[in-house]
Amino acid sequence: MPRFTYLYDTYCGWCYAGAPVISALVEADAEITMHHRLLFAPEHAQKMGAGLGAMIEQHDARAEQLSGQPFSDLYRENILRAPEEKLDSSLTAAAAALVHDQGAKVEMALARRLQKARWEEGRSAQDADYITEILREDFGVDAPLSEGQEPALNMARETETLMHQYGLSGVPVLIMERDDALYNVALSDYYRQPDEIVTLLT
Repeated sequence: MPRFTYLYDTYCGWCYAGAPVISALVEADAEITMHHRLLFAPEHAQKMGAGLGAMIEQHDARAEQLSGQPFSDLYRENILRAPEEKLDSSLTAAAAALVHDQGAKVEMALARRLQKARWEEGRSAQDADYITEILREDFGVDAPLSEGQEPALNMARETETLMHQYGLSGVPVLIMERDDALYNVALSDYYRQPDEIVTLLT
């Protein structure tokens, strides 16, 4: 049975595009370890009004076309076209850290729920109250997001080390280890047929 390592960031549009593929792998009980990247750290956060939103909208259109994942009008209006909105994944990274020890199924379920909040419901990356509510009501986590901040930074450092080790520069990345060999699995091969990813388990 192969083992998998998944490197991602909740607010990466291409990670959202490939999320059904990873979910299918997780639900098939594959051995998979997830590592949140903290790709959009607060110290480097840019505002959408600086031209970032328009650029992201172009990339999102491509991701939606290829994957079929919905990028809603609410998201475009409330996030991409909101001048003061920042691209900052620190809160969702903290949320991921709070459930990481529960395994890939729980962490991926949280990622999917937070992705829905962003790309379908148009919720701000800075809506700490809503993220806290999701953690409490959907995952039974009562800890404040602040408790996940340091573990999230540690996870991000581990992920950066793995990316350097594999010679990678971006996410999402799905690495498969089989018979002591490593393979970089292209999620785009499974966009329109996510369940086909389970063929890698045989």
